[in-house]
Amino acid sequence: MCAVCPEAELPLMSASAAAAALQACAAGGGGSVGALFWQLLASLTHAQCALADRSAFPRDASPPLPEYDFVVVGAGSAGAAVASRLSENPGWSVLLLEAGGDPSPASDVPGLSLTLWQTEMDWAYQTEPEGRACLSQVDGRCAWPRGKGLGGSSSINGMTYIRGSPQNYDGWAALGNDGWSYQDLLPFFKKLENFDAEELKKRPHMASVHGCSGPIHASKPERLDPAFETLDAAAKELGYKIIEDYSAESHVGFGNTHCSISNGMRWSTARGYLVPVTERSNLHVLKFAYVTKVLIREKDQAAYGVQFLKDGTIKEVRARKEVILSAGVINTPHILMHSGIGPKAHLDEVGVPVLKDLKVGYNLQDHLAYFGLCYTRKHLVGTTAEENFFKYLMNRTGPLSTPGLISYNGFTVTDKASPVIPGIDTANYPDIQLMFSLAQSTTYIFTAKDLTLDEETTNALKKLVENEDVILVMLVLLAPRSRGRIRLRSTDPTDLPLIYPGYLEDPDDFENLLAGVEFAQRFGSTDAMQKAGYSVKDFPLKNCSRSSLLKHDYWRCAVAHLTSSGYHPVGTAKMGPSADADAVVDPWLRVHGVRNLRVADASVMPVIVRCNTNVASIMIGEKCAHMVTEEWRHHS
Repeated sequence: MCAVCPEAELPLMSASAAAAALQACAAGGGGSVGALFWQLLASLTHAQCALADRSAFPRDASPPLPEYDFVVVGAGSAGAAVASRLSENPGWSVLLLEAGGDPSPASDVPGLSLTLWQTEMDWAYQTEPEGRACLSQVDGRCAWPRGKGLGGSSSINGMTYIRGSPQNYDGWAALGNDGWSYQDLLPFFKKLENFDAEELKKRPHMASVHGCSGPIHASKPERLDPAFETLDAAAKELGYKIIEDYSAESHVGFGNTHCSISNGMRWSTARGYLVPVTERSNLHVLKFAYVTKVLIREKDQAAYGVQFLKDGTIKEVRARKEVILSAGVINTPHILMHSGIGPKAHLDEVGVPVLKDLKVGYNLQDHLAYFGLCYTRKHLVGTTAEENFFKYLMNRTGPLSTPGLISYNGFTVTDKASPVIPGIDTANYPDIQLMFSLAQSTTYIFTAKDLTLDEETTNALKKLVENEDVILVMLVLLAPRSRGRIRLRSTDPTDLPLIYPGYLEDPDDFENLLAGVEFAQRFGSTDAMQKAGYSVKDFPLKNCSRSSLLKHDYWRCAVAHLTSSGYHPVGTAKMGPSADADAVVDPWLRVHGVRNLRVADASVMPVIVRCNTNVASIMIGEKCAHMVTEEWRHHS
């Protein structure tokens, strides 16, 4: 194995030193090209500590003070924003508790995102088998990666930066959530952004909807693969426009998305919101602190602190003003229910004393994705792993500095579309997203690992990539009608919750997804794709062998097998007015019937946005911090 780099910061490696490290890795590579490739990348993170100085992240504030003004649970996409913004008031003290630690150096490298799942940075959740989806994953359980550590999922995701179309947020407002229309939220989207200044100079018309001084960088990665141009040509052939800015234009179309990347490095909320404020004396960050419950006084139904597990010991910390849960769509309902806030029948069944009967854990939504269709062509000669390594190591350029084809997306409206919220215009409101990624002989094993594919499907993928370049097409169901649920496993808060995603429970979802597969076949069969040497192929499954490949009957069988999470779960602490019997929090994100307790993360979304969810989650954190600030400023 390659030597692990010491804790002290190292100078930038010379090319000769890097070559020596690579040769040392290769000597133990066992003759496997795939193993050698990933050892090269491992040497990048182990031997080049200058990638990201871990001392830049906040120090662990152990032991914490016994009391703070605000206690924020979860340092992820929303929680980091909440804590950072609240601590801008020097008169307030803020404690931010996080179950994980600092992001690994590998998380800073955009091209290494596939290697982060199922590591110490990932909760590595799995759903309960339901028999309608994910049957080609081990035991029929869908892999649900969720970020664990500073930055949360923004530290392990694909870095896609898309807000979503105005209809998403106007739909929230139409459900009775005053203050959540697109125009209401635009200032918070702008506040979080540090949008590419050069791009705004070229397209000044975009300046009115973008911010350029916020903590989260948004830029377009370099298009290093000829496949980008081919996908553009295919989209134009089908009459779609090439979208320059998914945050300022109609979403129906194709093109490169912006990404949360700056100078070839991932820009998570940990880096954007926490690193710049490490010297604030009024913001303490407690790492490896697993929150087990919110402390609530029964006599006045008011939150006054949290209980957490750290270093094997249960401890408590108090909040003078508020507790804010930003633990994510799975952990937030888990904590609420263990605190006695949840559906009475379920809590009684488990044995948790009930303080407030609310529909916690219900309304679970996710973007189900079908990955069984791909575009293949004969191998083209490309750059070597060594060349890519050197480019990134020396200049933060090359393939490792980008997410690759993941940054190219398409959005379309199928003939199966229907509005999720009555009264919201669905014209130019997509219901299917096409996401693309390269599967190569050096990376297929990580694709199989991340999707927890069974042996048959892993071997099918391996066979595909052995002799051809493969573009995997993820057909994403953007407007699911089905709903799932999070349940407690037991009264022990360290037992992970039960996740029932509810995929394809509504038959219209199945038809909608099939319409997306049909569209992807038409896209791959365009003259543009054929001229570039691509052909459309299905994953051959024995379970579906009675049907012909690339036929509707085959897809009807394959959809149940070759599906996975789109990694965008939301909704388990639904936002809504008091008249909404399913709502957990009100439009000010306050938990109904419980004082001094709010939720600020993707779990409050009443309806899932029809795009990637990370930017919307950060915005929720910004909006929450603003509302809290205004409320307590008024009280004072």
